[in-house]
Amino acid sequence: MYRTYLLLFALLTSPLWAQSQLIQSFDTQLDTSYWSFEHSEHATDSTSYIVQTLDLLEKHDGTGAMRVEYHAQNIEPWGGYVKVEHVKRDAGYMDWSAYDSVSFWYNNVTPQDLSGRVHLRFELYDGSDVADTVTIANNMEFYYSFEYILDDAPGWHKFTIPLVDGRGNPDLDEWNGQAFNRTGWSGITGNDQLDPDKLRGFAFEFSINGSGEGDIGSGVIVIDQLELTGFKGKSLIIFNGKDAPSDHSAFAWGASTLDVAQGAGATPGTNALQWVQGDGWTGAGYNIPATDLKFEWGHDSLRFKMKADMGVDTMRLQFEDGTNKVGLDFKPVVDDGAWHEYAYALKDFILFDGSASFDTTNIVVFQFLAEGNGKAGNTILFDDFWTGNPTIDVVPPEAPTGVTGVPNTTNYFNLVIWQDVPGESGETYDVYASENPITSIDDPGVWLVQGGIAEGTQSVVHKLSYPLKEKSVSYYYAVTATDMFSNVSDPGVSTSAATNTAEATPTISLKVPSDFVADGDISEWDALGIMPFHLAPSISHVATGAFDDDADMDATGYMAVDDSFLYVAFDVTDNIYSYDPSGNFWEDDAMELYIGLYNQTTIHKGFLRGNEPDYKFVLLADKLTNETASAGQALLTNNSANYSFVNFGASDWAVEARIPLDSIITGAASGDARFHPQNGMQIALDLVFHDSDSPNIRDGVISFSDKNNDNSWQGVENWSHTWIGDTNKVATAIDDIKPLVATFDLKQNYPNPFNPKTTIRYSIAKAGKVKLTVYNVAGQLIKTLVNAPNTAGTHKVSFDASKLASGVYFYNLQSNGQSQTRKMLLVK
Repeated sequence: MYRTYLLLFALLTSPLWAQSQLIQSFDTQLDTSYWSFEHSEHATDSTSYIVQTLDLLEKHDGTGAMRVEYHAQNIEPWGGYVKVEHVKRDAGYMDWSAYDSVSFWYNNVTPQDLSGRVHLRFELYDGSDVADTVTIANNMEFYYSFEYILDDAPGWHKFTIPLVDGRGNPDLDEWNGQAFNRTGWSGITGNDQLDPDKLRGFAFEFSINGSGEGDIGSGVIVIDQLELTGFKGKSLIIFNGKDAPSDHSAFAWGASTLDVAQGAGATPGTNALQWVQGDGWTGAGYNIPATDLKFEWGHDSLRFKMKADMGVDTMRLQFEDGTNKVGLDFKPVVDDGAWHEYAYALKDFILFDGSASFDTTNIVVFQFLAEGNGKAGNTILFDDFWTGNPTIDVVPPEAPTGVTGVPNTTNYFNLVIWQDVPGESGETYDVYASENPITSIDDPGVWLVQGGIAEGTQSVVHKLSYPLKEKSVSYYYAVTATDMFSNVSDPGVSTSAATNTAEATPTISLKVPSDFVADGDISEWDALGIMPFHLAPSISHVATGAFDDDADMDATGYMAVDDSFLYVAFDVTDNIYSYDPSGNFWEDDAMELYIGLYNQTTIHKGFLRGNEPDYKFVLLADKLTNETASAGQALLTNNSANYSFVNFGASDWAVEARIPLDSIITGAASGDARFHPQNGMQIALDLVFHDSDSPNIRDGVISFSDKNNDNSWQGVENWSHTWIGDTNKVATAIDDIKPLVATFDLKQNYPNPFNPKTTIRYSIAKAGKVKLTVYNVAGQLIKTLVNAPNTAGTHKVSFDASKLASGVYFYNLQSNGQSQTRKMLLVK
């Protein structure tokens, strides 16, 4: 729910000259002190370039326009580009936040010679998450817009782009010029939101599509009048009914006090700003970030609600620019103890205390004061205190109801369900879990299961896992609602725990081979009794693409760590091995390792550095790269002491790496904390395997994380997790170091009956050779599913009966002199 305040007077009297702001007229020739030029990596200055000149004849406004002759070569696997960009050379930002759109005029005087191949991209460089002196675009948040105008007939047209990020807004097409789009192709994640008040630069880019064939697209376009349009009117919020803005610093003087009175606001459920006076000259207020109200000063008002004690006399409202002051005296209504609304035009504030002028572009203080007439103990409450017409919602949603965890005992998860909050629109939900009853989401041990869940979903899967063995676990749940204005509800909580069995999960072992050799032969790992990671399309998450069957991609391997190295060893079954270094790595057979080297207690958004660093490693046929530190640069090379990538000819491959922990703290990761593993640490993790059956064509991706929809590269929120060692807490409980599995057991397949695939689970009490076979009713061997050493613990395997006839089949498990048989039913 929200309250909207509109000031019709301000809308009617807003001066027309404030409705746009010129960024660049292009009336003069702009040289390299203003522009810089760039082309894609493998292009040259003679194949991808821009000729930028002043056009005094073909112009839309003023005395000139910018004529751009562009030549963009298709030289990369995805095409290519050439651009002209402007970045502030000095410190500071370009603040475009007072306007809702940016626009420019264009005349496509010579349409491109490769019809449909080249398009224009107007780009913004958002410096909100970096120093205000950064000048390299790729070190900032990079927002594209896409303008398909280079086939237009000659003639002047205006293109307008809303200054918003269109991702997630179904009403805007951010891929077709209706908004901006942080695609992730370039730049940093930053705070992952477009901040028009923190821009460091912009660019006009000409992008050509293709696959690197070398052809060049050319044309001529004239651009004029780059300007901001749609003046929004800036608001200065003093108090929004909940609190003062976090960047305001409160002060009080003359024995006054200033604080927030919880629940005392003019609207039920809101707060009030409470000023308790001292005697005589006394006051309170806020130091605020420099605020420019130049456009608003002539037509806007300061408005607020106030309730004052009897005896409160004339007060002054005062703005300050750091040197000078303007103020306005008024006498409040005090006779009825009720809330009253006030509004005073900013232009009616007058100079005070000897001030000769006032800078409306640099307001740094706002305060209220008693001019010698304060009385100690007099209390004044304020609410909804601001200039302008902000849309303000300070009332949090009601707590979600019906929060319950519903165990799915077959597939190791609880389905968390709840009822959406009535009366809300556009809200999202966060789901939390804890082993203890939840009273607050800030309680120790409360864990975010998933955040940002859209309204109408009303359920989420909480996968249950435990290091190395199945274990009975119990969880309580909580759900919060966040409205469109970022107000967060109290948690709705489950009244009882959901008890279920957690699935045995491979971990990063503290055991490492004493005779480790990076040679692609992982047999030394098999002898350690470590539970392997096993990824295949039938049992793992398919992040994108498709697979024919498990023979198309099946990866089994191990991870381990000691205080010096991180170890990775995988043997990959792949019906067709494909590698072509001329393309993108994700279009080859390759592995990615995403890992957080810290004890995970919260889920990061994006990649963090420092004490909780997140890493992306790419394991390729020629090298291993630390993309976090230095993208594309080899950390380890193939056939070295610490890295081996072996392909076995036309099919199958293996990879084995020993990554020195000291070596990864370099480049962009040079400030990261050095990792020292401990048993029980929870580790953010995703293992990603790319499958390619033809050069530079990606067929599919399987991942350890079921949240990875080909987007683990965007951040930890899309990863899963595991642990180090054999327990799930750094402080190891006695219960967690009991033997892994106490019994030899062949479980009933699921589903049963099935068509055509089913999963068979089994456990063995101690490590040894395992044979799992399938027979028909005549006793004929149909298929051997497992015939290899297994570690003690629980295992699972998929059986594909798509080529078999309907009927009863038997499956038999043998290990360490024991045998067990069950039957299953195939129904087609």
